[in-house]
Amino acid sequence: MAMKRCPICGEKYSDTYKSCPFCEEEEALQSGSQIRRTAPARGGRRAAKNRRQPNLLSPILVVLIVIMAALLVYLLFGDQIAERLTGGTDAAQDQQVEDVTPDVPDTTDPETGEDVTMPESGDTGETEETDDGDTAAEQTDPATLPETLTIAYLGSPRTEFTMSVGDEPIPLTASGGSGTYTWSSSDDGIASVDASGKVTAVSAGQATLTVTDGSGKGTCLVRVRGGSAGSTTSAGGSTASSGGTLTAGAAVVVNASSGVRVRSGPNTDSEILATLSNGNSVQVVQSAGNGWYQITFVASGGVTTTGYMMGTYLSNS
Repeated sequence: MAMKRCPICGEKYSDTYKSCPFCEEEEALQSGSQIRRTAPARGGRRAAKNRRQPNLLSPILVVLIVIMAALLVYLLFGDQIAERLTGGTDAAQDQQVEDVTPDVPDTTDPETGEDVTMPESGDTGETEETDDGDTAAEQTDPATLPETLTIAYLGSPRTEFTMSVGDEPIPLTASGGSGTYTWSSSDDGIASVDASGKVTAVSAGQATLTVTDGSGKGTCLVRVRGGSAGSTTSAGGSTASSGGTLTAGAAVVVNASSGVRVRSGPNTDSEILATLSNGNSVQVVQSAGNGWYQITFVASGGVTTTGYMMGTYLSNS
């Protein structure tokens, strides 16, 4: 038996074989290995496919389970949860309302059980102060006050007296009451009265003087006569010089120890132009009626000005 060497694999084999048995075996082995690799691969893919399907459904199942659990909880405890949530909100709102609601004092009388009326807004029950410092009581209408004060002149009580235009001012006094007095005149164009009770005759007529202390009043009637040439008798019985009847021309100021006002018109309501003193020179232009005269005088700055003055404060020079 002769041996041959296979030109492919290089192995020696008996020449009784038509072909190299080693190559045939190798070929058979390689064919079988390929079949084994292919078959399991197909089966593996099917198995992998079958294993992946449950993985895709898992999240959906979890979501469904969660939803079912939530529904179950709501069905069992939904009313209690809603009640707690609603109750908490209402409590918070009630607390807010409580915080912003002002405290309202109890106005019920504990003894009688009746409602006590509270004062109106701003009314504290105390006397209200006015801008000028006077109390509301002091500004009460004098007509509604009782006659509790006494008016006197030189210590003698007076309910009326007479004076003339040009007389020296008459100082009146008041007694009784609180001691804090307010004076007024029913007509300042006839007789004016200052804060101290000093009365000045302005023009012929009569006026009522009133003094009050806020709780009571006193009144006195004053009759004013027009000025005359010569002298007039004052309420105190003294004699005062009068300016008399004036003529147009030069004149001087008299009877004005405290100064006399020159006004823009023949009345005490007109604007005050200047204040002149005894001895000041003026020019009488003409009578303006009711004891007033139109005059010209040199005002401050050397300007000649026209005004009006009561004749009782003038005398022709």
